[in-house]
Amino acid sequence: MNMIISTLLASTAIAGSGAFTIDRVPETPEEVAAFDGIVLDIDRTQLADMRDGERIVINDVPMPGEESVSLELIRFNVFSEDARVVVGSMDDDGEVENQPMDFPDVITLRGRIVGDPDSRVFLGLGDRTTNGLIERPGQTCVIARHPDAGWTAIYDLGRVDPALMNWVDVTCGVESIPQIAEAPRQAAPRGIDTDCPPRLRLAIETDWQFTGNLFGGDVIASGEYAATLVAAMSSIYIVDLEVAVQISYLRLWADAMDPWTGGSSGDQLNEFVQYWNANMGDVSRHLAHMFSGQNLGGGVAYVGVVCSPNYGYAVSGNLGGSFPLPIQDHSGNNWDLMVVCHETGHNCGTGHTHDYNPPIDGCGNGDCELAYGGTIMSYCHLCSGGISNMVMSFHPTVQINIENYLAGVDCDLGGDGSPPSAQVDNVTAVFGTSFDIDVLLNDYTNDCTDPVIVEYDPISYAGATIQLVGDDPASAVLRYVPGSEEVDGDIFQYSMSDGSGQQDSSGVIIDFINPRPPDTPLASEPGVQARYYTLQDPTVLPDFDTLEPYADEYVDQVNYPSTGGNFAGSGLSDNFGVVFEGLVDIPEAGTYTFYVNSDDGSRLFIGDEQIVDNDGLHGMNEESGSILLGAGLHEIRIDFFERGGGAGCIVSIAGGSLSKQPIPVDMWAHATTIPEDVTGDGVINLDDILLLLAEWGPCGDPCPGDVNGDSVIDINDILAILAVWPT
Repeated sequence: MNMIISTLLASTAIAGSGAFTIDRVPETPEEVAAFDGIVLDIDRTQLADMRDGERIVINDVPMPGEESVSLELIRFNVFSEDARVVVGSMDDDGEVENQPMDFPDVITLRGRIVGDPDSRVFLGLGDRTTNGLIERPGQTCVIARHPDAGWTAIYDLGRVDPALMNWVDVTCGVESIPQIAEAPRQAAPRGIDTDCPPRLRLAIETDWQFTGNLFGGDVIASGEYAATLVAAMSSIYIVDLEVAVQISYLRLWADAMDPWTGGSSGDQLNEFVQYWNANMGDVSRHLAHMFSGQNLGGGVAYVGVVCSPNYGYAVSGNLGGSFPLPIQDHSGNNWDLMVVCHETGHNCGTGHTHDYNPPIDGCGNGDCELAYGGTIMSYCHLCSGGISNMVMSFHPTVQINIENYLAGVDCDLGGDGSPPSAQVDNVTAVFGTSFDIDVLLNDYTNDCTDPVIVEYDPISYAGATIQLVGDDPASAVLRYVPGSEEVDGDIFQYSMSDGSGQQDSSGVIIDFINPRPPDTPLASEPGVQARYYTLQDPTVLPDFDTLEPYADEYVDQVNYPSTGGNFAGSGLSDNFGVVFEGLVDIPEAGTYTFYVNSDDGSRLFIGDEQIVDNDGLHGMNEESGSILLGAGLHEIRIDFFERGGGAGCIVSIAGGSLSKQPIPVDMWAHATTIPEDVTGDGVINLDDILLLLAEWGPCGDPCPGDVNGDSVIDINDILAILAVWPT
């Protein structure tokens, strides 16, 4: 049977196998413990080879409250194809010089919690900055790196005392700005294609305070954060408003000699507008936005000005330089992302929620009854609780208003005419089976058309046959039919085109790997053996091989939710250990992820290889690991201990055609002996014949060499052994 193998599936398997993890750091600094935060270990270098458009599943991400979740994310690039990044400075004549700099090296990911379609996840992982947001109904969790201490923590914003957050008092000055008369626009239907949405090209200006005050003059760090803010905004806009946001231009300042002198948001906006209208007409953009590290009193923006050459501007002041952290050394926290999304929302045609008729909420009019759950365009941060009241979303009424406005703007929010981009496909497969490769899955077209395959190598480098499968060129895949000679890897090339006929070429790199071969017990029966051990106040798993069990039994499966009573057949509720040992029946070759959710510690082995480490004292906590397995029976062992309190152990599996589930009863087995295995070592070999010869002749009871049970060891017993001799 053909199996679809694509970059998407390959990257998911890589993620599941532990190529990238977000782990909990055991030691928690006092300042983090004070707000019930969890310190995270995030090694971004493991994602260096991940391409834009590639997807990844990150399992077992720690969450506040001893919970963990899996995140399904896609990497995306916040910079447009023609973007420029520069560092500004003044020369001796007072003229601005712009020196090109490398694009900020920040990995931006967006997506959701696996199994929760109403959730929203964003991660911005830079060399100097880390920021993130995990949001689901009723909970907003913030990820941020301390600028000095260096730790990165996650915490639940709703569980932190707003007084500890020390929110700054900021306002939006949009009311004081002259508005442009706009002709009424006809409502446009929702339903823009979010796979290739319209794109707002945003030019980002900054002041020296943004780099100097917030990042100690480090333009690399300030560039990372500017890119992170816009990427986080894009992850919200693409879901709520069906429009992506991209940076077409970013300018940072090398020193205090910038052209900005405005002391308030309104003054700064006026200066920004005048300077850019006079000097920056060559910057391709739909809007321009200033990020300021000054205390400007908040933000300000023109309303309904997308693609307006004279008024398409906004200013976000009082920025803090990271997603908020509730720590004592912060003089004031600001939800930078909320401010930037809010002011850009004005640019995109909406007023505040209290300006609607009828009002969406009354927060801006002093009525805080609906403050909790206030949305991006509300003033509910002025109510008790501050910005802790807010959710990082646009109200549905605001969403429709902005989408209708954007559908009627007089400029093109689509592509810029640049050619398509075909990406290399890295495929991992087991040799000997034909498989289909969706080579177009990670390819990009700037014109929002579906890419199509126009040419491919009919024969690969190693002599395999390549076939086009599918009548629709936009959904066709390439089938790899291996040759007769086994190889370690292979390559072939293909070309694709966009709707305009522009083409690009790339290649497919195939790496053949061998799965763990199945074990071959002489015989097996359903169930898994459980051996029980008494322990004394354990804190970690003991070496069970040095201990004697006090009882054993065979159980149907390892699926024991937490209980305060006796665990399984142990007869104990505390201070015991269990070794579950048997076989797991794998239906088809592939990568399988094993999960152990236990209270307290546990480990899982396939054969001699440790796959899951969930050791230590803890409540019900799930850890996982993956392994490539061949079809058939594989030796499995789970070590588990319980010290006190609740006890539970659940072993689950996912992979191939199996969705994640506790390993079902019909997949568990254990090895048994047969009479022909005279030595009882699980193998039929010469040792069995030798033992039989040593006991030749009539025998009593017991008589291990009497295979056929006639109380005589003779030629008939030898023939019985030879009948099951392995080939």
